[in-house]
Amino acid sequence: MSRKRGNTMSTRKVIEIPRQRNPFLKPLKLRTCAYVRVSTEHVGQLNSLQNQTDYYEHRIRSNPDYEYSGIYSDSGISGAKEERPGFQAMLKAAKAGDLDLILTKSISRFSRDTVTLLQSIRELKEAGVAVIFEEQSIHTLSAEGELMLSVLGAIAEEERKSVCSNVQWAMRSKFKAGEVMVDTNRLLGYDKDEQGNLVINEEQADIVLQIYRLYLEGMSAYRIAQVLNEQSVPTYAQKEWKSSRVISIISNEKYQGDCLLQKSYIAENGRQRINRGQKEQYYVRDNHPGIVSRQDWEAAQAIREGRKTKFSPLTGMLKCPYCSASLIRVVHEGRWVSWICATYMQKGKSVCRGMRIPDKTLQELMKDMPITEAMVVEEIRSESPKKRSQKNFRLIPAVENSRGKGR
Repeated sequence: MSRKRGNTMSTRKVIEIPRQRNPFLKPLKLRTCAYVRVSTEHVGQLNSLQNQTDYYEHRIRSNPDYEYSGIYSDSGISGAKEERPGFQAMLKAAKAGDLDLILTKSISRFSRDTVTLLQSIRELKEAGVAVIFEEQSIHTLSAEGELMLSVLGAIAEEERKSVCSNVQWAMRSKFKAGEVMVDTNRLLGYDKDEQGNLVINEEQADIVLQIYRLYLEGMSAYRIAQVLNEQSVPTYAQKEWKSSRVISIISNEKYQGDCLLQKSYIAENGRQRINRGQKEQYYVRDNHPGIVSRQDWEAAQAIREGRKTKFSPLTGMLKCPYCSASLIRVVHEGRWVSWICATYMQKGKSVCRGMRIPDKTLQELMKDMPITEAMVVEEIRSESPKKRSQKNFRLIPAVENSRGKGR
């Protein structure tokens, strides 16, 4: 006998079962933190940062629905930058499941870049973490939250660009007027007087004079750095001397008493860029007492330019067989030249055993094998390593050498 099938949809019932609460368990609290930021390290802004920190700590701890999960902060960093230590630490904690809610003052405090703002909010949303922007009264997990963020984030970015443009205009006005702003903490040989003028620091000036004297005598920047390290001469950063630091002192016009203004500028993305002609520059002559004479400074520049252009066709063409770094041309005591592994020069033999070839020997090799592509300089060990000649080295095309290693 067949069973009659009727439409059961009209007779179905859904019964809601009330949520059962265990009277012995405390309700779960939202693990809540706050994010605060100031864009400079000026005393006034640092005080503001402390005030914001105190405010949010009190607010979170006094709310019975919140569990205090710390304050994340950044100072002296633009909101246009994504790589902010405090901001990244907060995102990491959120993705690790340690946060439920983030409180912040405004969109511009959280991020001034629309792309970074929306990307961060979406990542937090996927992790189940909400953000509340107090000034705009936005809760990111609400239905209208992301739409409002898109609009307000774009406004915040335009505001940042406007502020950046105003700051740049103010800086250019100061440059045009010849107003010099120098950080003496990073300028060896000078201090500032009560009026903010550059004055010579006699003790540090002796170091600068020694560098110029050795350079004018023909010593390379690399060798000068070695001498200063051997003498335990201090640097402003409390780090060892390197050839790049020596060259920066040799090429700095401030040591002859002048100042070139706007060597760098802030691009629209908030990053600092070297000014290679994109912006105007202003040269202030005789701004302060020079440590070296103009004659010595100009002579040092002539030597530097000569070393940059001489044998330039080989720059980047010679490679170390051990680490594949380029060999750098080094002038020793102004008398003889060699090519040395850049890794060995900068990081020492603990990182790379190094390759060194006298320029005279290299020239002999090039008579039989002209260098038209990147070449690896390989040393052939002999019983008399001190007597190096063309027979002690050979040149191998870098492409062939890499293939050989892969076999």
